[in-house]
Amino acid sequence: MEKFYYGIFKKDPEGNVTASIPDVEVCETFGGTWEEAYENAVDALAGCLSVAETTVHPRTPKADLEKQYPGAQIIPVPVDEKILRGYEDTKRFNVSFPASLLQEVDAFRAKTGLKRSALLQEAAKEYIESHAE
Repeated sequence: MEKFYYGIFKKDPEGNVTASIPDVEVCETFGGTWEEAYENAVDALAGCLSVAETTVHPRTPKADLEKQYPGAQIIPVPVDEKILRGYEDTKRFNVSFPASLLQEVDAFRAKTGLKRSALLQEAAKEYIESHAE
């Protein structure tokens, strides 16, 4: 089952849609539309969860939130692992490649618009996932 937290979505007086995730400390955002607020909430949740100092509580049952926030839309906001990884700290290291392989890497990444590090990250991830038991 996908991991998620409930988001509280409401229209504010200016017409924007605010979104907060009460079980994740200080996790709030907004959008000009419901869709934008939802997309921003997915990103905000990943950002909040990536900060070690953030207090995260067990997920409050939807029925309890409906009582606590009458009139609000209670919507599950998924923890997007890809976005969460984007907030991770990166570590720099040196890697050695045969010159011919590096030329192939650079030719491929030039076609895709990726940087070397992004291409190598994706390749490593795919390799690990394909060889996991």
